[in-house]
This record gives sequence, C-alpha cells and structure tokens, in this order.
Amino acid sequence: MNDREKKILLAVLPLQVLDNIALVVIEEMSPGSIAWLSWRDVLHLVDIICCCMILFPLVWQIRQLRLSTAVDGKVGLNIQKLTQYRNFYMAVVGYIYFTRIIVYLVGSTVPYYLTWFQSFAGECATVAFFVWTGWKFRPMSNNPYLPVQLDDDGEEVDEEFGLEDEEMDIELASRRTNASGTMEENEPTATI
Repeated sequence: MNDREKKILLAVLPLQVLDNIALVVIEEMSPGSIAWLSWRDVLHLVDIICCCMILFPLVWQIRQLRLSTAVDGKVGLNIQKLTQYRNFYMAVVGYIYFTRIIVYLVGSTVPYYLTWFQSFAGECATVAFFVWTGWKFRPMSNNPYLPVQLDDDGEEVDEEFGLEDEEMDIELASRRTNASGTMEENEPTATI
C-alpha cells in the first residue's frame, strides 16, 4: 500500500467504527421522534459513504496489479493474483451493498410481522460471505499468497514450526495395530 491508500484507510476506518457504534446506540433507543429518524438515516448514509471510500484502495490495488502484470515478467502469477483479487473485490462489493443498502431497504418496506426478515437476510449474507471467503483462501499447496513448502517425499516440512524429530527432547512411543486387531507397542524412538 502506498501513502495515499494508508491515509484513506486511517481516516475512514475510525470514522466507520464510530459510525457503527453510534448506529448500535441509536438502534437501541426507542424510535419516537423525527430527530431519531434523521440521525438514523444520516448514520446509515455515513456508513455507506465509508464503505465506498474503503473500496477506492481496492480499486487502486487492482489497477496496480494490472500495471505490474504488463511490466513484470511473471505474467501468469500476476494474472492469477489479479483474478483472485478481483473475485474477492466483487464479493466484498456485493456483500457491502447487500448488507448496507438492500437489507436496509427490505427492512423499511416489509410489513411489521416480517421485520425479522431484515436480520435474517443480513445474517445469511454474512454467513455466505465468510464461507465463500474461507473456501477461496483455504490453505493449499498451490496458493500464491501462502505457499506450503513440501519436502522431497511430498510431505509438509515441519522445520518451519520447530517440529523436527532431531530437536525434540521427549520420547515418542507409537502404537500400531497388527492384522489381528491387537495393539503392539514399539520401542520408544531415540532422542538426541
């Protein structure tokens, strides 16, 4: 991120946090005045503006990745990152617009006995967004953002986490089941 993107995020994120805290406080108050409705609408508008301002650094990052793809020799990797980043960007935009605008409009238009649908739609969208995000960014061997190192046998390397057998000072006993289903105990492994 460059300085311009950092400044936008440092200005907008605290404003959005304060706005959401104010929205929670105002939603807990009883609606009984025109001022309550005005403040609620203003706070929702500020929330939508903050969400849109957060999207600008995402657009700039996509543009920067596209430009680096044209300049850099790693075209294939950059195209893959750009595609994944663009998909994530579209999911974030869809989630923000759905939860901030569509759910709010649905809550304003449904009859009283269906007011639960506003919360239900927002929660369903949140679950769907996080499940999709978890699925797209799950750990895998060919993930360009978090590569999993493999040794020659195709097994994960445990050196990174300090789990090498040579460094362990405890004795490990393994149990194996033989063909008859009984447990047999192997001798403890030697430690260094």
